[in-house]
Amino acid sequence: MDLHPSVAISHTKKTKYIRNKGVLVYHIVYDLLPIQFPNYFWPELCTEFELWLQAVSQSDGVFCISKSVAVDFTRWYNEQNFQRRRKFVIDWFHLGADVENSLPSYGLPQDSELVIDKLKSSISFLMVGTIEPRKGHLQVLEAFEKLWAAGCEINLVLVGKKGWQVDELVSKIRTHKKLHDRLFWLERVSDEYLELIYTNSSALIAASFGEGFGLPLIEAAQHKISLIARDIPVFKEVAGEHAFYFENSDNHLLLADAIEVWIELYKRDQHPKSHDMKYLTWKESAKQLVDALQRLNYKGTI
Repeated sequence: MDLHPSVAISHTKKTKYIRNKGVLVYHIVYDLLPIQFPNYFWPELCTEFELWLQAVSQSDGVFCISKSVAVDFTRWYNEQNFQRRRKFVIDWFHLGADVENSLPSYGLPQDSELVIDKLKSSISFLMVGTIEPRKGHLQVLEAFEKLWAAGCEINLVLVGKKGWQVDELVSKIRTHKKLHDRLFWLERVSDEYLELIYTNSSALIAASFGEGFGLPLIEAAQHKISLIARDIPVFKEVAGEHAFYFENSDNHLLLADAIEVWIELYKRDQHPKSHDMKYLTWKESAKQLVDALQRLNYKGTI
């Protein structure tokens, strides 16, 4: 169930052996991002991921973490023209999101009260996730620079550690004239601090160019804050009518215009609300997976 490519690749012969003994072997597929966006990852990872997909395709099937990923996998699988004698199953289920049942971390930094006061004082937008090219941070920052230059008194909060291929962006953030004023980057936060940030933010911006699921959308909805999301299939699958969508383009001017539209809707209380957005608990997620297995007429005990 875990994504560990090297293990699946090295165990190809063992997988074939146990399948010949009558054991059904399935894999969980979280996304196909290294295949879809190779420019956002290092070449070695993309190569290993391709080998992993080839190994996975020698099993009995996959269960994807969203319908969107299942569609992506089906497209990739059909393009490979595999010659098989057994049926290959492609199905999907959703991940759980009842994070309140996990063991939260605690602790607040010395400047947390100042940051929270800043968030309360203006309309504040939040991004949660590792700083990496795929997440769209650069486009969002450039959109906010346009809005700040036009006199918009709004805040942008980035929560997440530095990833890869973002040295220039990180340098831009750390030397930005709006840092600690309208722009905040919190690299590592406790669950306690993140809870406060969510609670005192106006909207989450989900700007990823590609995702397997989109857990921050659900976390934001659990805190009843608004959702502003890139118009990609998986975000619509997760958030439906409960989010405001912007065009899937890397043009920061279009994004700035979209945020201005959302702000006007927000001021008139006409923006999409996330309050009633549906999501699964981990128990319900496990049941979805079990149900998918049982649809295959699996006769064993689960």
